[in-house]
Amino acid sequence: MIRRIGAMMKNEIKNNKIFSLWLIGPSAAGKTTISKKIYEKLSIKYKSLILLDGDQVRNIFANESGYDPVSRSKNIRKYVSIVNWLSSFKASTIVAAINAFEKDRYFSRQEIQNYKEVYLKCDLQERIKRDKKKLYLPAINGEKKNVVDVDIPFEDPINCDLRIQSDLKSPDEIAENIIQGLKYKNEKK
Repeated sequence: MIRRIGAMMKNEIKNNKIFSLWLIGPSAAGKTTISKKIYEKLSIKYKSLILLDGDQVRNIFANESGYDPVSRSKNIRKYVSIVNWLSSFKASTIVAAINAFEKDRYFSRQEIQNYKEVYLKCDLQERIKRDKKKLYLPAINGEKKNVVDVDIPFEDPINCDLRIQSDLKSPDEIAENIIQGLKYKNEKK
């Protein structure tokens, strides 16, 4: 599976095609950390690459959206609009966003040229340990609402290009696995 997505993306880069790589998963699954590592390595070879992190995008829009399911879906549509706007300038993107609902992932796949999706799956106990935002324990104790994978379900992706158990390897290993997959596909073509 790593080889398949890597091959697709390496081919996109080799042929200077625009792509959008989305790292999805609940909070603290490693999306931001791993996307930064992938960006660092790919931006050396691919100059028109932009990293969009979910928290940064919310800050751009002054956190005007909420965290309830409807607001989360509206946010994904904003990300899709930004990605498509950037692609009109021949920029590819790496997006780190929760993207909890299959309908939003389907929409993204339909609307974005060369959309690739990596699901970072991580055990809840590990995410609680990593939780810098202090979301999980207050939500589990009923003190906080609208937390994905506590009172809002994270729907298991149906058509993701790659699934990675992000609590079993280091962020460097995961990023390198994705990048090696890119190299492998290029060698096969």
